[in-house]
Amino acid sequence: MNEIHNRYVASIMAPIMSANPINGHRYQGWKPCIDWCEEQIVDGWWYIGEGVFEFVDEADRTMFMLRWE
Repeated sequence: MNEIHNRYVASIMAPIMSANPINGHRYQGWKPCIDWCEEQIVDGWWYIGEGVFEFVDEADRTMFMLRWE
């Protein structure tokens, strides 16, 4: 819990590179995680930077961690 914002914090490494038939592997950073949050959670989350995400709801943080950790 982030005591300043009263939010639940998740910190993860960037997902593994995806295969790209044109040039092999392509680094996407945390974009897949951000896209997933936009689709699954919609509101109540923030991407702070460098793999740090904050969530209002503890259940959303748990769902995120199960998906991306």
